[in-house]
Amino acid sequence: MAPPEKKTKLTDAQRHKRFVEMAREVGASDSPKAFDKAFRKVVTPSKTKKNA
Repeated sequence: MAPPEKKTKLTDAQRHKRFVEMAREVGASDSPKAFDKAFRKVVTPSKTKKNA
């Protein structure tokens, strides 16, 4: 069995490029409103009492 190939580390620029490509591929939006809407779907609001 051959030894596994070593992975090369990506530079920040390469990592950013791959991130942007994947975001486009999945149809992600860069709108802050779209982010807030999605964030509210996955985060439950805390039920803390407000000080009067």
